[in-house]
This record gives sequence, C-alpha cells and structure tokens, in this order.
Amino acid sequence: MDTLELYIPKPEDGWFYCKMMSDPATMAYNAPWFPPDGCIPKAAEEWKRLCSEWIDAEPERFYAYLKRTSDGTFVGDVCFHYTPEHDWWDMGIVIFAPERGKGYGTQGLRLLAEHAFSHGVIRLHNEFETTRDAAYRMHRTIGFREIERRDGCVHLLLTKEDYRKGNAHMEPREFLDILHVAERLKDTTRHCTTSKGRRESVAEHCWRISLMAMLLRSEFPELDIDKVTRMCLIHDLGECFTGDIPTFLKTEENERTEEALLDAWVQSLPAPISDEMTALYAEMNALETPEAKLYKSLDKLEAVIQHNESPIETWEPHEYELNKTYAFDIVAFSDWLTALRREIYNDTIEKIEANK
Repeated sequence: MDTLELYIPKPEDGWFYCKMMSDPATMAYNAPWFPPDGCIPKAAEEWKRLCSEWIDAEPERFYAYLKRTSDGTFVGDVCFHYTPEHDWWDMGIVIFAPERGKGYGTQGLRLLAEHAFSHGVIRLHNEFETTRDAAYRMHRTIGFREIERRDGCVHLLLTKEDYRKGNAHMEPREFLDILHVAERLKDTTRHCTTSKGRRESVAEHCWRISLMAMLLRSEFPELDIDKVTRMCLIHDLGECFTGDIPTFLKTEENERTEEALLDAWVQSLPAPISDEMTALYAEMNALETPEAKLYKSLDKLEAVIQHNESPIETWEPHEYELNKTYAFDIVAFSDWLTALRREIYNDTIEKIEANK
C-alpha cells in the first residue's frame, strides 16, 4: 500500500477541493445535509473561506490534504476544529471516490490523530450515520470508542491518552466478524489430500504447522515460539480472499493480489490486532529473524509430510522429484531441521519404492 502524508494546501491547490466537493460519488454520504447528491454548492467560494479561516489556525482549526508520497497525488482531505461546549475537537476525513478501497482511510485517520495530539488536541470526536459500517470499523481500528448512539448517528471519541497508550478495544461484534472471515479457510481446499484421500483444507494445514511449532519449543529454547505459533496461525489468511494456489502455479501477480486484499482487511481490524498482524506479516515477509525462518520452514515441511501421507496415486508426475528436493534450502539455517528434512526425504523414497 502506498504511503500518505499530510499536505497543507496553498490557495492554488483549491482545484482538488472543488473537484472532490463537486463529485457525487465522493460526497454521497453528505446528501442528508446537502440534497440531492451531497455536493457542496459554490465550492470555489467555500475554498476561499477555508483558506482564510482554517489554514494556519491551530489548535482551534486544522485542514490538510492527504497526499500520496510516491507521486504527489492528492487522495483526500482531513480536518478538525474545537467545539467548546463539549471540550473536544470535531474531525472529518474524506477520501476521493476513485482512491477508495486502498486502505487510505485508516492511514489518513492515523495521520490526522498523530498530528492533532502533537499540536495541543486532547480529544477527537466524530459522528456519522449508524449505517456507515466501513467508517465505523476504520475509526475503531485506530482506537476510537463508541460513546453514544442518537438520532440514527453513532458518536465516537479518541483521547490523546488512549491513542498514545494504544488502549483500543475490540467489540464482540468485531471479534465475530474476524472469525467469520477466518472460517472461510475451513472450506478452502489445498492441492494435497489427507491419508484417506480427502482434499485437506487450508485451516487444517495452519493447525498442524502451529502444532509443529508448539512441539519444537524445547528444540529451539532461544526462540519466541509463541510468536512462531502466531505466524503459523495467520500465514495463510490471505487465502480467505483468493483461495489456495499451489506454490508451483502461483505467479507474482497472484501474490500481489493476495497481499493487497489481505492488507486491506488487516488495516480494517481493531488497532491492537491490526498493529500486531501488520508487524508479524512484515517480519514474516522479510524472513530475517530466526522466528520467521522457523515458521517458513514448518510451512514448507508440513506440505512435504502431507504428501508423504497422502495416497501416491494423488501425486502429480512432477511431485515425485519435488518431494525429494523441496524445502532443503529454507531449513539450512538449522541442523535439527535439516536432519528432519532428511528423515522426510527417506519417507518419500520409501513410499515411492513401495509403490513401484
């Protein structure tokens, strides 16, 4: 996902504000206040007022564009202003419709919160219709707490203290939503079969490599096995969205698609879960720490073990050689895993010979 930055617009940058405020797809959420399509009338005049009253007016008011750092494209805007009767700062965020679905909303909200709490703001407040589920999840992701529902709107609050301490909480509904997505892996089948010839599920594969990690705690006492287990549990969650594609068929485009869909989902989760999973995936992808190397080894080894357990008539021709060579490179960092790989190799040879 491309990164964003806050950009304080100059008067000549008003074309983007006017473009967003005049776009029905972007402003549809605003229709109850500006019927029929939510677009702001006389956007150019509103831009002049905004420049004179909101730019360089902190901490009372703040306004900025969200700019993509890779190419300088404006993708949305953010703002906040002080509301003395509640002693909080009401905020807003708008993502230009063509740029939605890329994780920019959550990232922009984090940028706004970080800036606000670094410039005298103590409490951020937002309210919107209870039907806007995506907006609700986005706010909850970075730690906003629901404080009230009234007249068809939900009110959320984020304090500086909670944001700095990362004191975000997961609602029961959010917990269930995560489980409902993960449940898809129970019905997502892999290329390999079980010993009785049934196609195994991705969930079963994830379960067994997690079990493998737990069993190896005493063999790798210097490693954080709890972290390895967490890596094993989440490593194939991207397949909730794409299904399983065998390693020997998976293309770079397949990997990019899976990564983008997974990242968008992870960024929508409550802050503690989202932050932990983002950090774990980054470590897993870098494949530099001993924990990441062990997780990756178990992932590959379990696949070879499962092939040894499945009926040989389910093997494809190329798998006879693949089962002899697969994963030797990834386990080379560990003598114990290398010895395990040799034992698996011996099982492969024995199986092939027995079925000649």
